[in-house]
Amino acid sequence: MIRLIQSIVLLPGFGIVRVSGLSMAPALEDGDFVLFRRFSPGERPSPGTIVIVRHRRLGTIIKLVDQEAKSGRFRLRGVSALSTDSRHLGDAELQDIIGRAVLRIGRHGVSRLRVS
Repeated sequence: MIRLIQSIVLLPGFGIVRVSGLSMAPALEDGDFVLFRRFSPGERPSPGTIVIVRHRRLGTIIKLVDQEAKSGRFRLRGVSALSTDSRHLGDAELQDIIGRAVLRIGRHGVSRLRVS
């Protein structure tokens, strides 16, 4: 079963979101789609992981985990100089991190996500 909820397509264990904005460029471009895998209970994102987050003010956002600030709270950042980070967004709580980005689906095809 596939459902659309707040621009997230839900599949068992996976989801797809559409990128809006340039904060993650060049890793992700405006209009790309991202396939993400939901975290299992007890699983934690590690620094350098691109994650999908439910932000209380901004809705669904895509950011890079910078570091675990304190237990269960993570500092986030974008890739481009145009991005906002945890200084503006606040730290993300573990329960608000939906999953880890796996694939970028863009106008030039499909590619695995790696940030350099």
